[in-house]
Amino acid sequence: MRLFSDFKFLLFPTRCFGCRELDYSICSKCRKLWNPHLYQSRVSNLAVYSSISYSPVAKNILLAAKEQSVKSADQLVSNAIKASLYELFQKHPSCALVPIPSGRTSNRRRGREFVNEMAISVARDFGVAVLPILEHQRIIRDQSRLNISSRRENLAMGLSIKPEFLGKYSGENLVILDDLVTTGATINEANRALTRGGFVVKAAATACVALRRRE
Repeated sequence: MRLFSDFKFLLFPTRCFGCRELDYSICSKCRKLWNPHLYQSRVSNLAVYSSISYSPVAKNILLAAKEQSVKSADQLVSNAIKASLYELFQKHPSCALVPIPSGRTSNRRRGREFVNEMAISVARDFGVAVLPILEHQRIIRDQSRLNISSRRENLAMGLSIKPEFLGKYSGENLVILDDLVTTGATINEANRALTRGGFVVKAAATACVALRRRE
């Protein structure tokens, strides 16, 4: 089987989506960098559990999953989220997952709602519910090139509870789920919207954390 695999690679060479070098879908060097550990940060009063330190390799893996729908990259992100949730659920068991929503333009471009798909995938393993409660109530600019204060301003009052969920699941214990925490602005806004809607947010979980930009 290994001989067949090597022959297939010669015929159809691929690039590692971590470092972009010619290799299999992810090379051994990048696998070592995508090595789950427990990172616990805080956004305001909320504990955030993550398992991968954000790096150029982590960025490329997230992009391969979100923008290119590479299944093996999806699996890496899913496993990282599971590692984060495993630690979180030791302290806060049986919380429903609330995925951070993407904008409509991003969803159309990708043909999927990435974080929601990840939430559904990992929820099965933990036997918890997924509540897609949040939505954008106005246009939010792309955050990738904004500084910390601009991100907060960009997201302020930007999320709300979907009308069909108003008055339902009140008092439900929730965990906010996202793929990456950088400044914490997105999680902070999600926490505000959910708390104002009468929900109890226990913590947040992400696959990756930008260690130098944590709040």
